Amino acid sequence: MAIWLCLIGLAVQGCGKAAEVHKVKIGFILATEQEERYQRDKHSFLETAARMGAEVLFLSCDNDENKQALNVETLISRGVKVLVIQPVNSDNAAVFVDKAHEKGIVVIAYDRMINHPALDFYAGQDSFEVGRVQVKAALEWLKQKGLKGRAILCSGQQGHSVAEAITKANREELQKAGVAVAVQQYHDAWGTEQALSTVENALVTYPDARIVLCNNSGMARGAVQAVEKAGKSGQIFISGADADKANVEYILEGKQQQDVYKDEISLARGAADLAAKVAAGQAPPNLAATDYKDAKGVKTILTPVQAIDASNYKAVVVDAGPKYQM
Repeated sequence: MAIWLCLIGLAVQGCGKAAEVHKVKIGFILATEQEERYQRDKHSFLETAARMGAEVLFLSCDNDENKQALNVETLISRGVKVLVIQPVNSDNAAVFVDKAHEKGIVVIAYDRMINHPALDFYAGQDSFEVGRVQVKAALEWLKQKGLKGRAILCSGQQGHSVAEAITKANREELQKAGVAVAVQQYHDAWGTEQALSTVENALVTYPDARIVLCNNSGMARGAVQAVEKAGKSGQIFISGADADKANVEYILEGKQQQDVYKDEISLARGAADLAAKVAAGQAPPNLAATDYKDAKGVKTILTPVQAIDASNYKAVVVDAGPKYQM
């Protein structure tokens, strides 16, 4: 994915201006509600849309492509003006764009890109930067500890734009540093138990592994469990992405070294703001452009990502962001 510029201020500009948007109907589909962060995505999107006077029809899919296809058909039949989709699979979701466009419905890919040349908008994060930030912290940790070793990569679903971008950055940055990748495994469910098994097996085969990088916080929790079972807690660098509360607690306990906060609250607010305005026929703001495979020059809003560890967690996720009670 090539990204030239990112900035998001849409939610702040639009949240208090319900009078600007006449009652419109928006479809919002999440691939899953399994992870903690997606409750914040859902709440923030619905809250912002409501403040702008828009009605949201919400569905989720349990990471099931067939269920997502049915959900798309359902919302199209319900007469939504804009369809905001977090695709289960970035490539296979292209058909949803065609079906929506046949009915004059605008499509916003949410959190993950959709591989379609006529995709209207994308709202997400710089996933490549997530992977780069993870490796930077891992290398600094190894240097401080005076350690060397291989890396284990726990990726999300194959064909998923976020999984591909984070993993690509992990690989490229590790290669630059001369760190070998022992194992890189995709996980369809992005789940804790899957990652636990992957890391557990990898540590048996590669006992010299010193880094575990995970595409999300759920898999990082599985990595923490596997490392604990191997009796190596605190001896292996572990990073995830989403900064779930449980992972922040692991960081404070010294079981996990870092996570990446992707500010899904601002993401959801910005996407809802954009969807409501487009649905009401307002011209969208000037936006940056993103390329992803066949999707070229897609108008894009991106939220920043931020590494968190024991030194800055309070400022990032307690005093701000999700405002965890810790």
